[in-house]
Amino acid sequence: MVRQARIDLPEHLYHVIGRGIEQRDIFVDHRDYTDFLNRLQEGLEETGSKCFAFSLLPNHFHLLVMRGHRPLAELMRRLMTGYAVRFNRRYQRVGHLFQNRYKAILCDRDSYFLELVAYIHLNPLRAGLVQDLKELRAYKWCGHTAILGRNMHGFLAKEEVLTQFGNHLRSSMRKYESFISERVNRFERGELSGGGFSKRMSGVSPMDQQFLEKGETETSDQRILGGGDFVKGVLSKVEAGERPRVSVEEMIDQVERNSGVKFEEFMGKTRRRAVVQARAMYCYLAKERCGMSGAQLMKQLRLSSGAISNLFHRGRELYQEQILKL
Repeated sequence: MVRQARIDLPEHLYHVIGRGIEQRDIFVDHRDYTDFLNRLQEGLEETGSKCFAFSLLPNHFHLLVMRGHRPLAELMRRLMTGYAVRFNRRYQRVGHLFQNRYKAILCDRDSYFLELVAYIHLNPLRAGLVQDLKELRAYKWCGHTAILGRNMHGFLAKEEVLTQFGNHLRSSMRKYESFISERVNRFERGELSGGGFSKRMSGVSPMDQQFLEKGETETSDQRILGGGDFVKGVLSKVEAGERPRVSVEEMIDQVERNSGVKFEEFMGKTRRRAVVQARAMYCYLAKERCGMSGAQLMKQLRLSSGAISNLFHRGRELYQEQILKL
């Protein structure tokens, strides 16, 4: 089955999920959790994005992110690639850390914002890492503690969550916690972790009924969480050209597959022929398909403008020879 291209639109809400390969742990001790959150904060600042909720569990993570002026793929690549390299060095391992691509579901903020905050922040409880809400309040690797003022994760846009419950801080915290408590047993396994609404009225959860009329089927897309009108609106934006030509992440995956050279290698200084060719292909596709500038490539690869230009032209020749399709 051909994978659908990601939908990456500025100022849209995304539920992002990443899992360890073969369900292995991606967080072992506090150093790992802290490193991941530090990288998340840096990525948010550099891409102009916001994070409203998060939960880190031993073998996976959930984020609720508002995409900023830079692509979501750029945020996630900064976060996951850097983290994986550090993790592998720390534990003297090699190979992929994460399972396939992360999942990013574009969500209807008006209808699902608070439900997603609750769903994500209740993950440690559903997973059995904590036994009750009292223990959840002390779970350091979840945005729930920050919203309640018990842990200082400065990158979390907690004010935008709390203002949904009023303008008085203490009162808003109490109402938020009551809202979370009401949803402890509400979510079914997997609910809100996938998109699409090709459902009929029978068997639909109360949360979804507002979108459906009896006997009718809504327009759906597995990349989108929302009712039919919302899905149609998003797809119309994509068709109108608001979707990026190719994400940096997808382009790098393609270069790696075609060259057999890993991203970390062609970002280095090795002059081995296969590595140089992969680097050239990367330069060409980064500019032509992802919209990166020569200045960005110079900074990233630590090369002169002349070297970037030479790599670009060599990459174009290789692309034409290989008929590389993205």
